[in-house]
Amino acid sequence: MMTGQPLSRRSFLLAGLAAAGTAAALRPAAARPLDDVVARGRLRIAVYRDFPPFSYRADGKLTGIDVELGRILAERLGVAADLMEHTPGETVSDDLRLAVWKGYLTGGEPADVMMHVPYDKEFALRNGEAVLFAPYQREVFALTRNPNRLPNGMIATLPEGEKIGVELDTVPDFFLLGAFGGRLRSSVAHFPSVTKAVEAMRAGDVAAVLAPLSEIEGALGADGATTYPTAPMTLPGMPQSGWDIGMAVKENSRDLVYALGDVITAMDADGSLTALFARYGVTRQQPAANIE
Repeated sequence: MMTGQPLSRRSFLLAGLAAAGTAAALRPAAARPLDDVVARGRLRIAVYRDFPPFSYRADGKLTGIDVELGRILAERLGVAADLMEHTPGETVSDDLRLAVWKGYLTGGEPADVMMHVPYDKEFALRNGEAVLFAPYQREVFALTRNPNRLPNGMIATLPEGEKIGVELDTVPDFFLLGAFGGRLRSSVAHFPSVTKAVEAMRAGDVAAVLAPLSEIEGALGADGATTYPTAPMTLPGMPQSGWDIGMAVKENSRDLVYALGDVITAMDADGSLTALFARYGVTRQQPAANIE
């Protein structure tokens, strides 16, 4: 989203574009359209659990880019933010089913809106129970490195004995295990999260880390970014090396789509969205996709 971000969030590029679950809902559990949200005085917002720099706990307090953005969305609607931490399933389709349009088997209402959902045409077509909208970030993969251990930034020339850190079961993991005819397979070091991989690089345990740029930047912080060169990296042979991130609501909540989408558009225009990312040390990248 999640200890060790699973296939549901980033490896959807390989496996998460599966069709949404088809099991019949056990109860109606409908997301509330805009009028109901306003009448109740709160916007229920789903964010991924343990997912820095987007949604995580610091000293017990829920914080992060998606958390703060969710609070702003609620404020602009004139309601309170009701934040819900979601532990992901095996695919993003599972996450949408549980957090947005069906609800949990253990009970509890689904969210009115879910943050950090891949904004992709094919994925949207396969998940008709949800509406994907308002992309607010472009994700890309990047390599960050210790310049003394990997001077030229070329993983193909990784010195013997050096290792590259990746988060387990993610696109960078699959890529490195098969890249260059599998030559780097023994050089891949697995970690439960990007944060842990970056910590290992700081400690000298690995020479570099391959991961989404935003997560690397969030883990490095301002001081780390000046010490460890970081640059976007294309992954040859992978389905995509970049993807847009937006939000999702239940299919019957299109009036909420328009209201929240207007907030994102305004924040994009006045620079406050870019400033929000910058507060967490992350470069905001303009989304590229249009699936409407």
